[in-house]
Amino acid sequence: MKEKNIKFLGLRLCEHDSNMSFFDGNKVFYRKLERHTRIKHDAYNNFESWISEIKKIWGITLDDLDEIGIVFDPWAYKLKDKKFFPSTNFKYLPYNITRINHHYAHALSCWPINNKCKTHIVFDAYGDHNISWTTFKNDKIFDMGYVNKQGSLGLAMNLAAAILNIEPRNSYDVAGKVMGLQSYGHMNNDYLKKLRNFDINQINIVFDFNLWKQHIGDNLLAELKKIDWIRTVHFYAGELLLNYFTKVIDNNDDYISYSGGCAQNVVWNTALKNKFKNLIIPPHCSDEGLSLGVIEFFRRKHDLPFFKLNNFPFSQGDN
Repeated sequence: MKEKNIKFLGLRLCEHDSNMSFFDGNKVFYRKLERHTRIKHDAYNNFESWISEIKKIWGITLDDLDEIGIVFDPWAYKLKDKKFFPSTNFKYLPYNITRINHHYAHALSCWPINNKCKTHIVFDAYGDHNISWTTFKNDKIFDMGYVNKQGSLGLAMNLAAAILNIEPRNSYDVAGKVMGLQSYGHMNNDYLKKLRNFDINQINIVFDFNLWKQHIGDNLLAELKKIDWIRTVHFYAGELLLNYFTKVIDNNDDYISYSGGCAQNVVWNTALKNKFKNLIIPPHCSDEGLSLGVIEFFRRKHDLPFFKLNNFPFSQGDN
C-alpha cells in the first residue's frame, strides 16, 4: 500500500547556487536562493540556514518532514570525501538526513521534462569524490571520469578563461564567457588535426596552452592568437562530447538525459541534438536542479506516482 501525505525536502547547499525543493504530498515547490536575494549564484554557506528558511517560505518544520536529502560540495568545508552511490548518511547535523550522490541527483533532476530516460549523462567541473563525469544506465553507474585522471571538461573551460584574461564578476560564469568568445576566433585546421590524437580521457592535454605554443613556434605569436586557440579547442571539445555520446548510447531513438554544468553549452548542445533527437537537457541542468533530483530519489524510494512540479518552468512564482 502506497504511503499518503508523505513529505520530502531536497536541499542543494553550500558554496554556490543553493536551492530547495519541497514535496507537500501533492505537488513539488522549488526555490532558488539567488532569485530572492538578487545575488547571483548565492548560497547559504552553512548547513543550518535552511531550517529557518523552510519555516518562513513554506510554513514547515523538521517535524513535518518524512525525508530530507542533501547535495553539497565537501571541499567548501574542507571535508574529506569518500566515493558513494547512490546515497549515504549525512552525519554533520543531528537529524536523519540522507546525502545523495551529486551526479545521480543531476540525472534524476530531469523528471519535470521526461521520466522515460534510461541513460543519463552528466558532465561538469566537479561532482563528488573528484568525479568529472558519470554515465548512468538503468540507475547503475556505467562509466566515470576523474579530474585527476581524465581531466574535467568544466574545469578546463574555467582554466581557459584565465588564459584568455576573462574576469567576470562571478567565477561560476566564466565557462559561458569562453563559449561566447570562441566564436570570434578562426579555426586552425592544422592544430585541429593535432588535437585529434587525443581523446576524452586526455582533456587536460586538449586544453593545454603550452601545446598551442609549441604548435605556433613563437610564444608571442601564440599569445596574440589566443582566440584562434580557444576557437579550435572549443570545437574539438564538442567533437569529443559527440564521440563519447555515440560510444555510450545504444539506441538513438531512446530518450537520453544530459545534465551538469557543461550541459549549458549551447554550441555543443546543438551538435548533440542534431544527432540525438530525443536528448533531454533541462533548463535547470546545472547545480540549481540538484534539489529536484533529491525529490525524485525519494519518490522512487517510496514507490510513489510521478510528481508534478508546480507551474513548471515558472516554478518560483514568476509572472
